[in-house]
Amino acid sequence: MDIFMEVAMLQEDRFLKILDYLKQKPIVTFAELSQVTGASVGTIRRDLSNLEKNGMLNVVRGGATARKDDITKQAFDIRGLEHKNEKKELVQLLENIVIDGQAIALNSGTTNVETANFLVENYKRLTIVTNNLRIVDILRKAENFTVIVLGGVFDREEYAIGGKQTEKEILSYNFDLSILAVNAISEKKGITEFRPKEVNIIKAFLQSSKTNVVVADYSKFDRISYINVCGIEQLDYIISDSNVTKEQIERYTKRGVKMCTPKIGDYN
Repeated sequence: MDIFMEVAMLQEDRFLKILDYLKQKPIVTFAELSQVTGASVGTIRRDLSNLEKNGMLNVVRGGATARKDDITKQAFDIRGLEHKNEKKELVQLLENIVIDGQAIALNSGTTNVETANFLVENYKRLTIVTNNLRIVDILRKAENFTVIVLGGVFDREEYAIGGKQTEKEILSYNFDLSILAVNAISEKKGITEFRPKEVNIIKAFLQSSKTNVVVADYSKFDRISYINVCGIEQLDYIISDSNVTKEQIERYTKRGVKMCTPKIGDYN
């Protein structure tokens, strides 16, 4: 493994441990985090500074406090750390929907980074169309995948391609399946988003796909972001993690969408 890639992975692991620890305690010290991660206090100080810049916590005298900041202020790669374990859990359920040989659309989103990892590890032959370059970098590892990168304008913050050209190109395809990473899901407003450039991309994928699947961890439920995308009735499946409640599953199922979670069997 490249030494620089190894260092990045170690840093990501520390970030995850720090954020998970902050879920348990509202205030943590440098010494505590040093013990939890096995890193020096100097390294912890640098990690906390990085996480603070990306809206994940507040650095205070002697340590840090949790901050549930507006997700729109967080960089793409940092957002990927939030609920990472839940994202890894929920994408496993795609095995019940994705079939080798299909043509699949993946929009930009941190959950679809985990989707891409899952597909590479578990499938032999897929055609995948995406507008996210982080996803492309993962998919290139699968030698027998056909990967199509959409053309358009590059968004440096999201590592995504968008614009009218992208939307037009999407509509020229017919997908077996679209797997969509979204920001918020509610009964009243359906799917909503904070990414203006991604909204019409999602709508185009919905229009061009035989089956539409939303992948979203539990934190996305019963929330409303500021741009409307589509109603629940336009979706075939919503896939989430084991933290989604029985009551939420029942409510969304009544709206006509199939809910898939690791413990869905408990409710049948």
